[in-house]
Amino acid sequence: MKLKPAALATLVLLSGLATSAFAQDRKTYIVQLKDEPAASYTGTIAGLEATQPAPGQTFKFSSPAVQAYVNYLSQQQSGVIALIGNAPVLTTYKTVFNGFAASLTEDEARALVASPQVAGLWQDEVRQLDTISTSKFLKLSEPGGLWSKMVGGSAVKGENLVIGVVDGGIWPENTSFFDRVDASGVPSNSPADTLAYGPAPASFLGSCVAGPGIDPAKHCNNKLVGLKHFNTGFKASGQVLHWTDFADSGRDSLSGATGHGGHGDHTASTAAGNANVPVTINGALVGTASGIAPRARIASYKVCWTYVNAAATDGTGSQNSCYNSDSVAAIDAAVADGVNVINYSISGSQTTVNDPVEQAFYRAALAGVFVAASAGNSGPAQAVAHISPWLTTVAASTHDRTFSGSVSMGGTTYVGGSTTQTGLASTDMILAENAGVGGGNASLCFSASPPVGQVLLDPAKVAGKLVVCTRGTNARTDKGLAVKNAGGLGMILSNASAGQTVDNDFQSVPTVQVSNTDGAAIKAYVSSTANPKGAISPAVLGSKPAPIMADFSSRGPNAGDSNLLKPDLTAPGVDIIAHVTPAQTEEQKAQIVAGTLVPPPAWDSYQGTSMSSPHVAGLGLLLKQANPTWGPGAIKSALMTTAYSTLNDGLPSPQNGLLPWAQGAGHVDPQKANDPGLIYNAGKNDWVKYQCKVNRAAVIPASDCTTIGTLDETYNLNLPSITVGTVTGSVVVSRSVTNVSSSASTYTAALTPPPGFSVSVSPSTLTLAPGETKSFTVSVTGAGAAEGVWQFGQLVWNDGVHSVRSPIQARAGKAISAPAEFTGTTTSGSKLFTVRTGFAGRMTALKGGMKDVTLGAETSLSPLATSSTTLSTRCRGTANFASIAKYSFTVPAGAIVARWALRQADVGGASDDNDMIVVYPNGTTTAYSGNDGSDEFVQIAAPVAGTYRVCVLAYAGTAPMKHKLSSWIVSPGDAGGMNALVPSQVYAGSTATVGLTWSGLAAGKRAVGGAHWVDASGKVQATTVLRVSTDGSVPVQNVPTNMPSKLVDAAITE
Repeated sequence: MKLKPAALATLVLLSGLATSAFAQDRKTYIVQLKDEPAASYTGTIAGLEATQPAPGQTFKFSSPAVQAYVNYLSQQQSGVIALIGNAPVLTTYKTVFNGFAASLTEDEARALVASPQVAGLWQDEVRQLDTISTSKFLKLSEPGGLWSKMVGGSAVKGENLVIGVVDGGIWPENTSFFDRVDASGVPSNSPADTLAYGPAPASFLGSCVAGPGIDPAKHCNNKLVGLKHFNTGFKASGQVLHWTDFADSGRDSLSGATGHGGHGDHTASTAAGNANVPVTINGALVGTASGIAPRARIASYKVCWTYVNAAATDGTGSQNSCYNSDSVAAIDAAVADGVNVINYSISGSQTTVNDPVEQAFYRAALAGVFVAASAGNSGPAQAVAHISPWLTTVAASTHDRTFSGSVSMGGTTYVGGSTTQTGLASTDMILAENAGVGGGNASLCFSASPPVGQVLLDPAKVAGKLVVCTRGTNARTDKGLAVKNAGGLGMILSNASAGQTVDNDFQSVPTVQVSNTDGAAIKAYVSSTANPKGAISPAVLGSKPAPIMADFSSRGPNAGDSNLLKPDLTAPGVDIIAHVTPAQTEEQKAQIVAGTLVPPPAWDSYQGTSMSSPHVAGLGLLLKQANPTWGPGAIKSALMTTAYSTLNDGLPSPQNGLLPWAQGAGHVDPQKANDPGLIYNAGKNDWVKYQCKVNRAAVIPASDCTTIGTLDETYNLNLPSITVGTVTGSVVVSRSVTNVSSSASTYTAALTPPPGFSVSVSPSTLTLAPGETKSFTVSVTGAGAAEGVWQFGQLVWNDGVHSVRSPIQARAGKAISAPAEFTGTTTSGSKLFTVRTGFAGRMTALKGGMKDVTLGAETSLSPLATSSTTLSTRCRGTANFASIAKYSFTVPAGAIVARWALRQADVGGASDDNDMIVVYPNGTTTAYSGNDGSDEFVQIAAPVAGTYRVCVLAYAGTAPMKHKLSSWIVSPGDAGGMNALVPSQVYAGSTATVGLTWSGLAAGKRAVGGAHWVDASGKVQATTVLRVSTDGSVPVQNVPTNMPSKLVDAAITE
């Protein structure tokens, strides 16, 4: 989902649930109150001391000042909670977020919105987990590497620091979390072995909470110092916990054919797992492993839970999700406990910082906690998540270790990914599509619960054979398990399409994974040959060119603020071997809960930005130990300005891995990051000024926007990258740098201007004493750059020792640049806002609206899980599908806006998941909305004229799935009580104030209007859309995302 900064009274977007059949059902809401939480309170209330820690200090929740202020917050919260009577309050927040989560009816939610003490209201949202020696690849373990440095008598390995891992829980039996070592230095949990860690740092106040399968006395130690779980939001969702998970427990859930466990262990052991840990997979020793900060302590905060979902497209019958209300509670607890770093490998907002989790991280950063978050796995699409400047958003790239194997048949050898140690002699082959039970299609090789159109492998056909399976839908390792269960001896796994990675999974049978083209050739051989045979050779460990950006890593540009680069940087996230959870039976799980079975450790190779983020979290621990006074902004700057470029991944622009949209500032270089020379030291004042510009309603106290200030433009936020989304004429960007070296230095600027722009730096040299800060400006002027096309360059400050690099991204803007959209909830009102102008003369407007919704007739469909790619193909085609409804709309020339939407209120069931895609008149361009649930929209400002095809997909639910499509097409001159206000004169390279007003709108409407902004020559240069809902919907601040989240297909049978 995505959120939009908005004042509750005026700039809010509506969920549109009030008119539904479920209108007075209770839903979980997150409520923010107006007092600052304890981590960011600065002493503005008489009699209550400031509780925000000083730079370089750890937040101390147990201090008398904090306890006094927390008691005050409790009193304030109780007063607001009294407004909702006996409504269930699920949890309260006081450390990084002031408020509570509650299960409310819409009337109760509206009562809270009306309270002057309430600053924000969000409906709870569900997020997903973003899913040998990378320490050697990062050169940490080499002579002179960061691990060899000493600080205060300790090696820089995270000593006496604590990482909070907000994730899916932890498996205490994994060796990475033991606090003893045997005589060989191998981690151990035997009481007879040597204790390797002293007590937890005095600043850490966390604890281990008992639960099924967790006995704090047995499972926590001086390495694993904290273990908590948060599930009030999950419980309020009404989902049924799957048997593979542990109810009310911080223990990570089980893996296996029907489980989703292991993610929390993988991230925790990657960031801070012990060193010298033997790695055993499928009974074979494959090496030793270490976390990035192996001496740091670990505190686990479980927020992700596995629940029953019979419609799960991966065939597991279950799904693992994480609710925002639980994540906020975990972040609140982690900062109160005194962690130094947080890793968050969970999806997040792609369009706003006004999100409860992002705001919790804002206060965590103010408390000095460094936060690393995953960029998302929807690449190479523009879908980067976690766009807040106070955290570090991490993309994923490859490292240089590779396992390769080969399979030979018919005189041809195909090389691919493999970890097979023993190989497989010449064996009869069979295609999985020909090996299904009852003659059905088993091409995807499910080990259990195949989706519609797929069946299980037939042991009578598969036993003793080498099986060719196809990638897609279920986990790649599940396919190997399916072959093993059916008696197969080996597997060839064929990619389904070009661009997919060739992976080195640890499979249950000898396996080689090949490209889609090699897979097609292999399938052709098997189909055309009598008695086909193939042989697999043992895998070989080698190296490969790296790093290269992973195709799945979500790309920018930042969809919420085009003046702020995201992702920030990249780190290893492909084929990462780390601890996971084992597959266990229900009986074994019961024994674990009873304490009669000590379960085994487990390892596996995962990929995702979930895996790259903990690498950076671990580096944050190392840099914090080496530089105790550095805050989150300093650590982020050091990592970004010392990063180096990845290698070309061959994708076209703007998805190419060399561009900042993919790799951010580049790949992390820990050794250089520890001595960056200069840092762009963003902190509280910078972040407050930014919020005052983009999210003013969330700034507490509001007076900060006056006393601290407001950015004139967000490109002036003091970041180690320079991004200007709209250059009209010339733009001047301000920055300041601080010398963090031990000696005075003179730096000289070297510029590589983005093509089509001239760029200058003033001053071009900076001489700084140790600890001194100086400012400079970068002027960016258009010099022939094509309008609306991003161009790329860089700025490097060099003193002969340090090279401090910042990527530059610039895009030439139109003659008028204006906000894309405003929203309202009243029958009359106005919006005044600023536009940027690149010409001198008279500006005019073409207005239309407000126009009420056109609600289509009810349509019934049959569900079928379908990816965005497949939906696009089927929508453009002429064939009809029982899962897809196709609609045609004619849009006239000069239209202001065309909008199509679904909402949960207009579908047949509360759990229905519908998606939408719009095909443009050219038949190739598409816009997609694929959220979980049925709140979907596609909105096109200034659409080209022609016929648009809108397709609604019944992705998942119970047949028949019913929906009604909402549509609006607004043209200049459409009546409805809206007016546009423009100045009589505008000036080149300047700004002007314009306005939209509306009146006479009746209650119960969902109306759309807008205006084209026209230059002196009569050409439309920008469009602003206005949406007003007067139907009484709860004014939550949630806004659905339009990013492609559906990536897999079920086999079609319709």
